[in-house]
Parts: sequence; structure tokens; C-alpha cells
Amino acid sequence: MRPDPSELSLDHPVCDLNPLRETHAEAAHWRRYGPLVPVTVMGGVRAWAAVSADAARTVLEAHPDLAKDPAHWGAYRRGEVPADWPLLSLIVADSMLNADGADHLRLRRLVTFAFTPKRVAALAPRVREITRALLDTLESGGTDTAVDLRSRFAHPLPLLVICELFGLSDLAQQGLLREHYETMLSVEASDDARRKAALGQREVLGRLVADHRNDPRDDVTGALIEALDEEGGRLSEKELIDTLEIILLAGHETTVNSLTSTVHALLSHPEQLALVRRGTIGWPAAVEAGLRWNAPLRSVYMRYAVRDTVLHGVTVRRGEPVLVALAAANRERPDEPAPERFDLLAPHGRQLAFGAGPHFCLGAALARLENAVALEELFARFPDLDLAEPESDLVPLVSPAINGLASLPVVLNGGAGAA
Repeated sequence: MRPDPSELSLDHPVCDLNPLRETHAEAAHWRRYGPLVPVTVMGGVRAWAAVSADAARTVLEAHPDLAKDPAHWGAYRRGEVPADWPLLSLIVADSMLNADGADHLRLRRLVTFAFTPKRVAALAPRVREITRALLDTLESGGTDTAVDLRSRFAHPLPLLVICELFGLSDLAQQGLLREHYETMLSVEASDDARRKAALGQREVLGRLVADHRNDPRDDVTGALIEALDEEGGRLSEKELIDTLEIILLAGHETTVNSLTSTVHALLSHPEQLALVRRGTIGWPAAVEAGLRWNAPLRSVYMRYAVRDTVLHGVTVRRGEPVLVALAAANRERPDEPAPERFDLLAPHGRQLAFGAGPHFCLGAALARLENAVALEELFARFPDLDLAEPESDLVPLVSPAINGLASLPVVLNGGAGAA
């Protein structure tokens, strides 16, 4: 029996956010307590979790009683959040992710130009070139043995596209950036290795900025430098590097995991894949279905109550943090009898996969383009693509923030076909 929402309190969390637990199984457990649930996150940090689609939208939209600035986080101000808490550096970084109001608009406007519909459309031919080059590399290794499509295709694709946006053309520097980035996100790397990787990543980006100062270019890095150098200094040097890092993180992980999950969905639902191959549904529609079925972000951190407020029957006290269980909320459709079903013909409505409100993902259009081009080229090149192991053996990512699979073993020439 669901408890009375008014009886829930952050003083008494009812669940843990467990990165080892499958995202949607965990969400089903949380929903027993209502749309807003008091939880602990990785080592005892307490937060409210918005689990339902309605609650997620309430938190993500510009709610007058919620702010992104961690200065409003009561436990953090009181020194109750451990300094080595794994998510702390991301949550308190000086970036547009954690800014509100005019500060957020200032930082966001500096990057918006890179993701206009015109610029995204202009990138399409280059995205296709990068995609085909990666598929050439896959094919050269043989088509009859298992290959991890996530690490060999889905992972490098958006990173190479981001390097294109940044104007990072030096192959050695691209390699270093990829190496540092992978170490930072690895659950197997030591804390020391991750710290060194974080410093190394900033060194690569710092060198990129220095190169652009010597040789100005019309790209994202060049535009940010121009903003930094304008009279009045709209952007600090640290904000510039932080912004490049945020674009890298947000623009990469969403695409890696949405692409991996959508390929998984299509291969495990051959009747749906057949709809695309027959032309009944286009690849962009397949992208939307994949985003709905398994959004690439597990949770989005944080908003903070600037005053005591009631959200969906729950009293959130001033200073208390709220996270959004994005993948869970995005799949929830009260009007759909089987929301867990991957169905290309079902109406997808408003997506939450890229968030909502003032912090809606700037790179959503580019991520959708990358996914659609990658799917089209992948299945055209390898029409007999098939899973290399039973679906039950696929292992989910272990992460409190990212949602998807740790790997996707496939056989490029599976022989079974799906049309």
C-alpha cells in the first residue's frame, strides 16, 4: 500500500539509489512510495527522487521554489557532504549545469550558436563521413566474429564529432582526450587515476584554447575565446574550460548510450526493425522510440528548494536537494498499458530523454542527427547484424547517472537477418 505523501521525509529515506540495480527495476520499486521519494545516493547523501513523468517535469521546468545553484544545498553548506563523494565535483562545478537565471542564460547563450538547426544540418555530411570511416574499421576486422559495438562504434562517433565542433584536429591530442575521458568515467580506475585523467583532460583543452588564440577559428572554442576576450569579460578562463568539459560530457554520453540502447532494442525486436527496413517508419522515428524505451541518463542532479515547498503532496524543506530519475520518468506513460514495450508505432509524446525547461540539452538536435545517421549507415552496411550473445547476458552500466549497457557484443554478419 502506497504511504501518504505527507508522511514522507528526507529524515527517513525509504530507498537507496543502487548503481548495481537495473534502472527500471529500481524505478518500479521506488514508485511504490509515490512520484517523489526520499532516497540515499552513493554513500548516504540524501535527496528526493522525482520518479514519475509529472514529477520530473515539475522539477525540470522553471519552478519558482527550486534552484540549480548548489549554494542553496543545505547539507553541502553545513559540511555534511563528504569531500570525496563521487558526484560532488560535477554537481558543484562552475558551469551552466549549475547556474540559474541571468548567469545561466549568459553561459548558455555563448554555446547556443553551435547547435542552431542550420549548424547542425551543416554537420550532417561530416557526421556521415565519420560514421562510414568507423564502419570501414569495423568491417576490416572481419564480420563473422563478435565485436563490441558500444566501444568500437557508439563510443568514438560522438567524441570525433565533438572534436570537430571544438576544432581539435590533432590526432594525438584527440587520442589523449579520449584516453583521459574514458579513465574519468571508468568504474575500474582508481580515484588517483581518475584525478590524473581529469587534470590531463583539462591540459588537452587548455592547449586547444592556446592553439586557437594563436590561430583563431570559427568553431565553438573560437567563439568562447572571443566571449572571454570581450571588454567586460563575460566568460572567465575557468568557465571557458568548464564549459568545454560540460559540452564534452553531455554531448558524448547521451549519444553513446542512446545509440547503443536503440541498436539493442532493434536487434531484440526484429519485427520493429522490419518496419524501418520496409520504409514504414523512418530512422528518426526509431531514434525517438529508442530514447523513450531507454533514455541515456539514469538520473539528473540536482535542484534545491529555496524555501519550504509542496511538490506532488510531499513537503520539500528549504535546502533539500531533488534529483530526477530521468530514464524511469521518461518511460512512464500512464495511458499506455505496456510502457516497457519497444514500439515504433506508439505515440511518443513529449520526450524527457534530453531534459526539459531552461536546462534542456543544447545538443539534443545534434544527438538525434548522430543517432539517425549512425543507425541508417550501420544497418545498410551490415543488414545481417545480430546479437552475439543472449539478451539475458547483456550487462547494464554501473552508474548513478548514466543509463545503458556496459557493452553490446554483436556479429556484423549474423546471417539471421531481421527483414
